[in-house]
Amino acid sequence: MQAEHEDILHSALLAAQAGKSLCLISVMETFGSSPRPVGSLLAVAKSGEFWGSVSGGCIEEELLESLKQNWPESAEVRLYGESEEERARLQLPCGGCMRLYVQPVTESLLADALQALKQRQTVALVSQLDSGQCEIQDCDIWQEHQWDGERWLNVLGPRWQLYIVGAGPISQYLVQLAELLNIRCAVIDPRPEYAEQWQESWAPIYRQYPDDVLAELGVDSHSFIATVSHDPKIDDLAVMYALRSKAAYIGAMGSVRTSAKRRERLQEHFGFSDRELKKLKAPIGLDIHSKTPAEIAVSILADLIAVKNA
Repeated sequence: MQAEHEDILHSALLAAQAGKSLCLISVMETFGSSPRPVGSLLAVAKSGEFWGSVSGGCIEEELLESLKQNWPESAEVRLYGESEEERARLQLPCGGCMRLYVQPVTESLLADALQALKQRQTVALVSQLDSGQCEIQDCDIWQEHQWDGERWLNVLGPRWQLYIVGAGPISQYLVQLAELLNIRCAVIDPRPEYAEQWQESWAPIYRQYPDDVLAELGVDSHSFIATVSHDPKIDDLAVMYALRSKAAYIGAMGSVRTSAKRRERLQEHFGFSDRELKKLKAPIGLDIHSKTPAEIAVSILADLIAVKNA
């Protein structure tokens, strides 16, 4: 599984604290087919340990061997897959080519970047190729990676958080699938008959009403909210709180007819505007004609991936 930025930086920081020299390697540009998107991160210790990925395995072996033979003392740019021969040798996808930024990093830089991510901030590592200097800047979640030939701006974001309202079978599958995507989950259900059958080993569960839990835990631009309790008294509380938050995704379970009634109810009785209600995905998930709990969970996670990668 490709680790997220927070996990990569955490492992790199532990290595730096143990006295090991570190490099951060990031994907700056891709041309043609590419197994990893721009911004993908790989941390490498001079001792040979590494965390993350920049190519899904295509060039890592050669890259690690190259770093072992010639550890960089300053920032540099590397191009892989420039020729047809090299693409064939590295087994890059047809036509694929990628530009990487290789930069030695200090323990303090790793610590500051990791601390920002733990505080749910989105930051950019702004690196100057000529001087090798790197600094951390706050930025918006939708800030794009930028490379102008001299400066590389690599955007790092905190781990995505999925709040699931309802502790039924769909939630169990959602948690399992989200774990594969390195999305942190929390389940909310005040109903004793559902909460008591939930296993804490799957994901933490909160037994209060969802608006209270969301207010306590916090909802930010890296948060997804999926209400699947089938109980409007519970789901609506989460939806109403979420619609006036920074949540990246708000979805509610229900048929087309049920969803239309929910929108009417929220507008007529609670004063939500058409603009606010446009944030609500109801029925939840992608329309893949899902029927079973597992299929519904797949449709929801697919929708979240589309939002996350947009």
